[in-house]
Amino acid sequence: MLQIPRMTKSINKKVYIKKISYSAPFTWLKKGVEDFTKCPALALFYGTLFTSFTYFYWDFLSHSPTLSDIAAPLLAMVVIIFGPISAMAMYDASKRLSIGEELSFRSILTVIKSAFKANGGSYPSFFLSIILIIIAIMWMVFTPLIYAILNTDTFVNQNQTIIEAILDDIINFNNPLFLVIYGIFTTVTAWISFMISWFSFPMVLDQNIDPFTAAHTSIKTALANKIVMLIWVPIVGIIVLASLLTPYFLGMVVTVPVLAHATWHAYKSLISKLE
Repeated sequence: MLQIPRMTKSINKKVYIKKISYSAPFTWLKKGVEDFTKCPALALFYGTLFTSFTYFYWDFLSHSPTLSDIAAPLLAMVVIIFGPISAMAMYDASKRLSIGEELSFRSILTVIKSAFKANGGSYPSFFLSIILIIIAIMWMVFTPLIYAILNTDTFVNQNQTIIEAILDDIINFNNPLFLVIYGIFTTVTAWISFMISWFSFPMVLDQNIDPFTAAHTSIKTALANKIVMLIWVPIVGIIVLASLLTPYFLGMVVTVPVLAHATWHAYKSLISKLE
């Protein structure tokens, strides 16, 4: 089996996964807000950058004659895939704040620079993003395939694309069997993506380990704390959805960095050092 230097460092080492109380997600959010107030310049810079990219990407998709039908899922893919990797600087900021380091404007630039160095988690985080992209592509490829297999009526009429036909069935509940099976497929895909990305990105930054070990540990941690995960995911979903409903997605300027900081504290509360 091919082994990269980071993998050889992780061989025969174990990480202790903690179990925590069901109220932990609210503690993570509180600490996320505290970190936001400690380094508002960095948080607002990151939040503004991510929000601007997300909004202009959505504006492009929604006005595209060929991509407007799938604008929503494509936007979701971008948020899921690039959100964690772009939050690396926020994870690094929380790490520095946890050891009492004060972040000046100069140190903010250092945080951004160091977070994307090879030894700061950049290479394995890109690899993790590729894994998420592959999962997202599989979801988009299997969506019309599932529809084709389960659609008992005309596949698509002359005035519809396949995407429009699928959206029409979802909105009008035209094909209950498809809706149930596709709903299960989408939910499972989303959970797998979440479990892989939840702690793997902050872990490669914090412990300088390979992406395989980080992803495996993230999945194990999620499965060992299923109830906490089931509480945390809807909280994040509601916060993100509420932010997307604000004009020009402006709510994300604050909520995205807060969630990034909170994710760091979730990681630190659940996963020990690799030993």
